[in-house]
Amino acid sequence: MDRLIEVIAKLNTLYNSIVKHDSGRILGSMTTKPHPLAIYSYLLFIHTNLADTVMYPELIDLKNELQKDLSKYYGEISELMVTTGGTESNFTAILSAWKNRGFREKIVIAPDTVHVSIDKTCDIIGCRLIKIPVGNKPVEPDIVEEYVRKYNPFAIVITAGTTERGLIDPVKAVAEIAEDSGTYLHVDAAYGGLIIPHLYKHGYVNQDLYMYDGVSSITIDFHKNGLTPIPSSVLLFREKEFYEKICYNAEYILTNKYCGLLGTRPGASLVSIWTMWKYTDWNGYEKLAMDLISKAYYLYDKLIEIPDLIVYKPILPIVVFKHRKLNYKELLLKLIEKKYYLYKSPSLEALRIVVMPHVEKKHIDEFIEVLKEVLNSI
Repeated sequence: MDRLIEVIAKLNTLYNSIVKHDSGRILGSMTTKPHPLAIYSYLLFIHTNLADTVMYPELIDLKNELQKDLSKYYGEISELMVTTGGTESNFTAILSAWKNRGFREKIVIAPDTVHVSIDKTCDIIGCRLIKIPVGNKPVEPDIVEEYVRKYNPFAIVITAGTTERGLIDPVKAVAEIAEDSGTYLHVDAAYGGLIIPHLYKHGYVNQDLYMYDGVSSITIDFHKNGLTPIPSSVLLFREKEFYEKICYNAEYILTNKYCGLLGTRPGASLVSIWTMWKYTDWNGYEKLAMDLISKAYYLYDKLIEIPDLIVYKPILPIVVFKHRKLNYKELLLKLIEKKYYLYKSPSLEALRIVVMPHVEKKHIDEFIEVLKEVLNSI
């Protein structure tokens, strides 16, 4: 009993010391506080293994229901795979393309705004990643077409919500190029997947997210704007054969195979995604998206009032800014000293705030005052 008390006391001490989303000080991370219902559902199924669907057939029922629901909004989905996040999803999609490449060159092309997980993937697989310089703008379809003709890649990767700025590459136009050339197209919508369709509907962005002809796979993280616990993401395949290419025989288990990178795969992740999808539904996520972009513009308006700040107008709920005189890394360190945690946009030599569901207007107001205090002390 003494040991139990000691362990619990240590855990409570650690918990009380860590920064929490409710404080409003986590402003750069694309993470948020999970919804209590999502936590409940996760804990209820925390013992389940999604890789063992003979033992847990109920999980397949939930997966199929989720796949059917998402197909109504994102287009034709032949297979849905639950993953640990965008990195695993991106790796899995490229692995599928790699195994379907035929006689194509061992090359992936992508804008230079692509997530670092694509670099990791090519390093592991042994393919060459050729990046298209885009100057922190969405990639031009004509340039993608030029690179496809020149390099004959086995895959194209574009992003719907880039990490540093929230840029949206032209999914539909690039999909047409992929369709015409027979090239695998993966869309990394880990961040933007749940909000872009709604912002497009309301005219905030000029690009939609959809499984257009030519799109082979899309990844969407639910542990970002979906309010589910980490890890919980989905990888959507247009063709079932793309999914089957990343399955491996494992005759010692009841399903006789493992699909994807993991062996044991948390069933609780699927359950929490299904739970929040059913509870929040498409209309609920629309309201959330509108709330996030509204607060992002609120933050933008506050920042542009501060002298000597260069502020980039938000596309998605990501606000990037820098000081004309103070190096962005120095500014970041000063904010961290104040217990405010922003992330960097290195290509712009700036700082990044991601307005996640836990960020409230009062948090923005408090941050603005701290930022002014820091800048006035220079």
